[in-house]
Amino acid sequence: MQTILTTFKYVFFMAIISSCQKNNEKTNTIKNTNKITTQITTTATKQQAFSLQLQANGTIKAQQQTQLYFKALGEIELINVANTTLVQAGQVMAVLDNRQASVAILQAQDQVKKANFALNKLLIEYGGKDLDTLSVRPRFLESIKIQSGYYEAQTALKNAQLQYDNTFLKAPYAGIIANLKTKAHNQASLSEPFCTILSNNKIATEAFVLESELSVVKVGQSAKILPLAFSDKTYIGKVYEINPQVNQQGLVAIKIRVQNPDRLLLDGMNCRIVIEKTLSNQLVIPRSAIVERSGRKVVFVHENGLAKWHYVVVSHENESEVAISEGLKAGELVITEGNLNLGHDAKVKTSNPVKGNKK
Repeated sequence: MQTILTTFKYVFFMAIISSCQKNNEKTNTIKNTNKITTQITTTATKQQAFSLQLQANGTIKAQQQTQLYFKALGEIELINVANTTLVQAGQVMAVLDNRQASVAILQAQDQVKKANFALNKLLIEYGGKDLDTLSVRPRFLESIKIQSGYYEAQTALKNAQLQYDNTFLKAPYAGIIANLKTKAHNQASLSEPFCTILSNNKIATEAFVLESELSVVKVGQSAKILPLAFSDKTYIGKVYEINPQVNQQGLVAIKIRVQNPDRLLLDGMNCRIVIEKTLSNQLVIPRSAIVERSGRKVVFVHENGLAKWHYVVVSHENESEVAISEGLKAGELVITEGNLNLGHDAKVKTSNPVKGNKK
């Protein structure tokens, strides 16, 4: 029992000594820090409007794109377009060898002539006038057309004309040609697309934003589109769709319709999206005033030649500024330069003293 009591006293005594040593080290550190006067730059906190920025990565997409196929088999006789060619609605892009289809139309027209001749002959036999289909009763006229083969001839002519039209591949709408691989005199395929047409007038981008950032975005809001391919260009877009579902990663899909006046934006391009929203009456300071201490955000305030340590809560931030919700008051002088290695109550000297403020 005596041995246990002695051991306990020893441990307790050593703990007191260790605590005193640590306190002395902290005091010495503060004293050493306070002996050095650090040159700093300050700025006054202001209650003002804050430009909130939401940034996300996106991909440019053509809102309308279609794979185009020939509707008939045959040899490709002529190709009028190439990749990146701009086409108008109805423009002929390629033509198949249509000589046989042309002959089929002539044959169908001959059938129509024969049918008309037979129809006129029957018309007279039924007591009607030559070439006057109104000279007989409607029920007789219907019988005459059937007997003469008039309907069959008209149907054959329409079919021949359709087959001829199918030898021409036309653009369904204005756009730009992509994925064209075949050459003239190759055989057309009904299973492989001849090309893809992309509407360059209807460009959009899709991006994903965090659930917590969704309050910044609304339908109809303007956005800036910064394509990675053109670092010096900025395009204007407008949010037109917000998917009403949060995925398993906590992200929400948004779609932005983009103006493409110079037609440089291409389907599949990567871009950066910036959406801005102005918040009124925010306590704003430069981002450079924020430093990290033990995983928390800290701002040093200049007070009477000393740097005062303030824990802060950042409510919003953009590329150059942050909005503070807790830890500071308007008019305080926050240290924006020379604050990286400061400690609490460190001696500082400002290079830009603010008149009328002793701090």
